Amino acid sequence: METEQSFLGEALPYPFGSFRDILTALFKHRWKCCIAFLVIFGGTAIYVNTLIPLYEAKASIVIKMGREHIFRPEVGQVNQIVKFDEEAAVQSEISILSSRELIRRVIETLGVEKVYPELLDPSKTIRDPLEVGVSMFVSDLTPTAIKGSNVIEIIYGNPRPMVAAEALNLLIEYLKEKHLQIFSDPRASFLSKQLMVYQDQLEASERQLQEFNRKYDLSSPIEDQQKRLLDQRTHMDTSYKLTKNQIEGLQSRIQSIEAQMKTIPKEMALSRTETEGTLIKAKADLFELKRKEQNLLTRYTTESFPVKNLRNEIALIEGFIQEEEKSNDRNNSVTSGKNPVYQKLEMDWLGAQSELETLEASNRAISMQIEDLDKKLYRLDELNKELLILSRQKEAAGQNYNLYLHKVEEAKVSEEMDRLKMSNISVIQHAERPTGRAGRSPNLLLMVGAVMGVLGGIGLGLILEFFEGAYTRPEQAASDLNLPLLASFSQKV
Repeated sequence: METEQSFLGEALPYPFGSFRDILTALFKHRWKCCIAFLVIFGGTAIYVNTLIPLYEAKASIVIKMGREHIFRPEVGQVNQIVKFDEEAAVQSEISILSSRELIRRVIETLGVEKVYPELLDPSKTIRDPLEVGVSMFVSDLTPTAIKGSNVIEIIYGNPRPMVAAEALNLLIEYLKEKHLQIFSDPRASFLSKQLMVYQDQLEASERQLQEFNRKYDLSSPIEDQQKRLLDQRTHMDTSYKLTKNQIEGLQSRIQSIEAQMKTIPKEMALSRTETEGTLIKAKADLFELKRKEQNLLTRYTTESFPVKNLRNEIALIEGFIQEEEKSNDRNNSVTSGKNPVYQKLEMDWLGAQSELETLEASNRAISMQIEDLDKKLYRLDELNKELLILSRQKEAAGQNYNLYLHKVEEAKVSEEMDRLKMSNISVIQHAERPTGRAGRSPNLLLMVGAVMGVLGGIGLGLILEFFEGAYTRPEQAASDLNLPLLASFSQKV
């Protein structure tokens, strides 16, 4: 018999009150705890053994700004617009990379029997192994954008390590080709056709311009011709104004002479000496006028106004001389005749009148020349407008031709770069054969399963003892009844 002192007021109920109670409960349910451990650990082992090993191949690429992000308008000036958003570019490449079409091409190239041979197992009724393989490839592919950069990290898992690396590298190569197909713009042939059209327009405008120059004999520029005509018109206008001023002066002079002639008698008594002097002067004036006539005939015709006026004046003086010579009263010392002063004024009036008519005729000729120059200037203005239109057409055709010539060269270079598979995608790290399995190690999983089995067995034993409701030790009864324990007896069975 064994006596023990009971302890009242334990903190936790049985069997959690003391370590002894825990060991007692576990020993009591030792077989059940072992079965729980074996079930948990065995399930973990079965899971680890049935788990297909997966090997992950890793690669990384960088997306750079390239010609794909430069916008060039098909018409108008070559104003290149750069549109490059790193985040948008990376997301676009991830979408292309994850496309089923691209992955299908990879599986078709490698073969389903190499990538996923289990899909060709006769025991499995799979109608379309290729599409199932594409779906599996998509689920095993993980493209990730590195935050704050334009780098994409690509991970692909496959039970065969060499296949994982080969498939991922092939996927990246096909990504470059697909990228060029999407972003390339094969327009060299179209631009070449447009270039030929603008070349024909340029040649036609050049022919029109040459025919125009030949038709109107524009051997010298119109601006030079206009300048010369304007200079001539300025000179003519100056001469016109000067002659007009001279005409106004002569008109005033004629009016003054006419006023003087009205105040002087026409005839008066003359002496023989005075008569002879007047006759000599008249002959001298006649000789001077004839010399002037000869000078005018070198510049004007016989029918011109200046010549006619001068000959009228000559005829008037000749008549005067004839009258004087026919005078019968030459023996007298005193004779009557025209007043010399009046005659002088009359001669001045005739000279002024003749000069006035000459100046008026000259002014009319200058006015006609100015009018003719104005017509020529107006015609040159009209021709200049037509020439300007033709020149603008030629210039526009030349600009279009040069513009499309530049675009054709760019398009040819771009197509050559596409043919050489030059894109803005660069591989930082190619996929290599993975050396280890992806995920957690099988030994670690077995260790975790063992720990979970131990914890599960212990937990099961304690829970069963807690809900059993029987006393295993006498102290339990003394504690629940609040009575002292006097003695305890054990019985061997």
